Parts: sequence; C-alpha cells; structure tokens
Amino acid sequence: MMRILIIGGGSVGGKLATDLRDPFVLVESDPSRVWELREMLGFDDDSRNVVHGDGTSRETLEPLSNDIEAAVVLMNRDSENLEAVSTLKELGIKKIIARVNRSENMARFMEFGAEVFLHPTGYEEGLIRTMLYPDTKHAIQIFVREGSPAIGRSIRELELPEGTVIGSILREDRLIPPEPSLVIQNGDLIALDTVGSGARKAWRIFSRTGRIGPSGHILIPLSRERDLTAVKEGEMLAKSLGSEMIFIVRPGSEELLKTVGGFISKRIPFKVIHSNNSTREMMEGSRRISWERKERHEMELMSILEEHMREGAPHVDLVILPPPSKPPIYFPFLPQSIDRLIEGSPIPVLVSRNPKTYRRILMYIHSRSTQEINIAIEIARTTGARITALYKRPNRKRAQYLQRFAQVYRVEVDIVRFAGNPTVELIKEVKRNLHDLILLKSNLKELQTSQMRRLVHLGERSVIVVP
Repeated sequence: MMRILIIGGGSVGGKLATDLRDPFVLVESDPSRVWELREMLGFDDDSRNVVHGDGTSRETLEPLSNDIEAAVVLMNRDSENLEAVSTLKELGIKKIIARVNRSENMARFMEFGAEVFLHPTGYEEGLIRTMLYPDTKHAIQIFVREGSPAIGRSIRELELPEGTVIGSILREDRLIPPEPSLVIQNGDLIALDTVGSGARKAWRIFSRTGRIGPSGHILIPLSRERDLTAVKEGEMLAKSLGSEMIFIVRPGSEELLKTVGGFISKRIPFKVIHSNNSTREMMEGSRRISWERKERHEMELMSILEEHMREGAPHVDLVILPPPSKPPIYFPFLPQSIDRLIEGSPIPVLVSRNPKTYRRILMYIHSRSTQEINIAIEIARTTGARITALYKRPNRKRAQYLQRFAQVYRVEVDIVRFAGNPTVELIKEVKRNLHDLILLKSNLKELQTSQMRRLVHLGERSVIVVP
C-alpha cells in the first residue's frame, strides 16, 4: 500500500480522501474545515488522519513526510502550491501531484518534477486517482462544456486515447448509447473507462475550454456594514467551489474593504473593482425619480451591477447580495428595485442570510430547464449538502435527471412528489425550517410571484434565484 500526503482539504481534497483506500495524512489550515473533515470522514485509525497546519511550512510538512510515497497539493493559490512543492522536493518526496490555477505557471511546477493538472477540470478527484495509480483502469465522468473542441464532432471523429472506451452519454434526462455516428453536444455527461494518462487526454478532448483561472467568479457589491453577511457566505462558497471573489466598491466604502480583508481567508483569491457610480437618483425617460431613503441602497446595488456588466466584466457565475431591509409594511405585489434586479439578471443571484456551510438545499423541479438542477448538484457535491426536490407528476423526467446526476456525484437527494398547488407545497416545506438554501427559478408561472418575492424579502434562509 502507498502512503499519501494531501495538502489542502477543500472540496477536491475532501472527496479524494473519501475515495482513497491507501493510508493518508491530510493537512488543512482552516480549523473549522479540519473539524468538518473529521466529522465527514469519520476515521478512527491513525492510518487515515486529518491534521491542522500550514501546508506551505516546512515545520508542518517535515514531521509528516516519513514513509510518504506520494503527495497531492490542492491549495487555492499557485504561489502556495509552488512553495509546498518546493518543500516536498527538498524533503525527498518522489511523486508530487499539484493543482495549477493558471496555465502560465505550469512550467515552474514542472521544474520541480511535479505532475500537474490545470484547475478546473470538472473531475479532479478522478484525474488525481489516475495519476496516483497509472496502471489501474478507472471509470470517470466528464462534462462537455461550452467551448469544448468535441462539440459538433461525432465519436468516430474523436481521437480517443488508447484503452479509452465510452460507456454511455447522459444528455439532459436521456441515456444515449455511444454510437460512432453520435455527435457530441454542449452539456453532455460522458462516462468512460480509461487507463493512466488517458484521463488527461480525454479531458483535453471533451472538456477543455481555454478558460484560465479559478472555477468561475462570485461578484459581491459592497457599500455598508450589513454586506458582511454576504461576504462570509461568498467566502464559504468560493472555498467550496474553487471560485474567485470580485468585490465592487463604490466611492466612500474604502474603509469597509479593510474590514472585509480581515474576514477573508488568505487562501481565497479575490480582486477589487472600484465603481465610479455614486448616484442616488436615476433617470427614467426624461423624468427624474427620487427614491426614499430605505430604497436607496438597493437602487445603488442595481446601478453598480448594471454598470459593471455594461463595462465588460470578467466571467461571473453568481452575484451575492445582502438581504434587503425589511420595511414596516411589505407589499409583495409592488416590485422593489432588488426584485427588478433579480428578475432581470442574466446571472443567478443569491440573497444571503446564512454564512455557514450548507447542510440541506430545497428546490422545486419544473419542465423549463435543467440549469438550477446543475447548480444544486454543484453546490451540494462541494459542500456536502443534501437536496430536497419537490416535483409534480408531469415533471417526472426532470426528477429522474436529478436522481441520475446525484448518483454520479454521490450527492444525497430526497425527491418528493406531490399533487397539490406548487406554491403551497413549497411554502409548507420552507416553513419546516430544515433547509439552509432555497433554490428558485425566476418568473416561473407555476409559482406565485408575490410569494416568491416574500421569500426573498422576509425569509430567514438564503435564496438563489436562477434566470
């Protein structure tokens, strides 16, 4: 058996530790994450251990390096990973596997003899296993992403690595046999068997997009102290998803940025964009509209975000907003500025109320799209949350689609069929107060708009609204 050292206990490190059968030591710098991993893994023997420590420090690594045959470095920053690789090389570790976030840094890692892979690949745990055990046959799944060179080509035209066999293709809610003439489409899930380096070659064929950097971006506008709840929830998601955080700061909020800097782990990459927008009034046609004081903050958020999108922002996967201020009297039939922002956004919007790691996610399955299913699975698989999904009989195929994806990613899911009113059933489940995150589809006719707005404005849980 091979003794393995894992540095970095994020979502990938945690899943890798769950899958490994060989003895290992996992090093994680965040004490709360160490506790989570010990609870999640539940190991009682010393051969499979999680320790608290700095993965870049020789003082941490040297006592753990005895009898280590392979090390896997999975921290969020390339500078930290490179420092760890250098130290491991000095300690005599022969096999070092490292995650690299930016392609231009790969050569520097390889100078130390490290085997590298570019993050994100979409199936990091499977790829690492093929690098640890190159002579073993592995079953892996790869998502075909937008920009993949495989899109529009038939299986016959793909130059698959030797020994690689496609077992099946999941397209939306249908399993498709891999006929040689079948044309690959964006969003396909490819299940294949491969050996050793064939996994990396297969990934280049199916999933390479040319995108460099972390796995997406989380955008958070900052303007007042109450936004710090959104910052903490954003940090939790960024750490789980491997994302970069982008803060938009309006003039006069520079002091708040210093406070935010003290909140965020040094291992979470983030950047700051200074907005030129200081408007407290907006023009609609030729008529100037003055907003009440309680509306001004939401108005500023919407204006700042619109400006950011208009000026060519980097790729953004999620916008996180603080919860709107609760008015003395709430009129759900009168949309407020934050409602207009959410309902008009081309990007999923999270209204933040829960900075802790999610344990349960609630969603309603409908027939219009699978985007919120994909989002729920991605968040659940990286945070360890359990999904509760409500559906009516006509949406049975979408429920089966969710169930299959949950099996692929080993996500626990409870699928509940009901026969009544969707709005009533969803609100009834919300009132049970079991869920940390509620996932909704914007402008869905099956759900009453006024009640969905009430969840956004007056609810006690975080809500993601998907366009």
